[in-house]
Amino acid sequence: MALDASALPPSPAGAGVYMRELAAALAARPGLDVLAFAPRPLPGCRHLPVPGGSPARRFGWQLRTLGQATVAARASLLHGLHFYTPRRLPVPRVATIHDLTFFRIPRRYSPARRWYYRAIAHTARFAERVIVPSSAVAADAVRYLSLPAERIRVIPEAHRAGLRAAEPARVAAFRASHGLDAPYLLCLGTAEPGKRAVDAVRALPRIRARRPGVLLALAGNPGPLLGPLRREAARLGVADAVRFLGYVPDADLPALLTGAEALVFPSLFEGFGLPPLEAMACGTPVIAADAPAMSEVLDGAARLVPLRSPETIAAEALRLLEDPAWRAELAHRSLQHAAGFSWARTAELTEAVYRELVP
Repeated sequence: MALDASALPPSPAGAGVYMRELAAALAARPGLDVLAFAPRPLPGCRHLPVPGGSPARRFGWQLRTLGQATVAARASLLHGLHFYTPRRLPVPRVATIHDLTFFRIPRRYSPARRWYYRAIAHTARFAERVIVPSSAVAADAVRYLSLPAERIRVIPEAHRAGLRAAEPARVAAFRASHGLDAPYLLCLGTAEPGKRAVDAVRALPRIRARRPGVLLALAGNPGPLLGPLRREAARLGVADAVRFLGYVPDADLPALLTGAEALVFPSLFEGFGLPPLEAMACGTPVIAADAPAMSEVLDGAARLVPLRSPETIAAEALRLLEDPAWRAELAHRSLQHAAGFSWARTAELTEAVYRELVP
């Protein structure tokens, strides 16, 4: 089985986590020989290097070389882990569509990025099977790409393999090194339109009116809204209570998640929503927007709030901060819910899709 992981970024998040974790879990399955086309080796997989760099360079490699490389490797199937599917190939093709936010929330993307993602998403129509992480994305694939529903398979993703609550000493060390010297709420994926980290910032004055020491930590890859988020925090008078952490490496993620009083996730749309599930795996309660995929994936284990509602976020956060028994109950629900997801199960279901095409 050949995997096109050419889009694997240097600092994986979202789709990058999917590529890395699924490749490793597939490679661990008995009888599967997995070759990965990727910028760097993936655990357990044979490796064929591909050029790094810009999406345009990667797209050029996919158009010119991916099909030939698949045939030369004598692969029995090609799975594109990030949308792209060759038009012609003598073996079956599977494509993964993570989400279609570039149709739903186009302002999240520059014109060039929006064109690129729409172009590679449309190539999924060449795949004999399309994998999506939620029923919400399945519906979007039919709506925006006119894909036949009978070709689509919904396979949930999972939190990073081995992710669990960090030891208290690790949490204390992380907090000390990042200026988190008081109880804090956490928001991940902070600096893109549609992620709505601004709602967490706008909730903070209401929270601090009753709990003056509470901080807000914003973590994630830098994006176009970093400056506006800083200015909004200053306008609201809470700049000194907001910590901009940037990208947090995998090694520090358990401590960051475990130390938080709650994860605040106000995103308008997610294909699956890994951050809430990863917080739950660490026993951290989640406050999430009642947006597509979130109610499906979180299934009653999180507190869902209306879209664009800083007031409701503040109310839910205050309840967690002021009622330890309620927070403990949500933490217990979170751990139980996260335990139902694993990359081993995702790989098992993915292999079943392969077997539909290559018995």
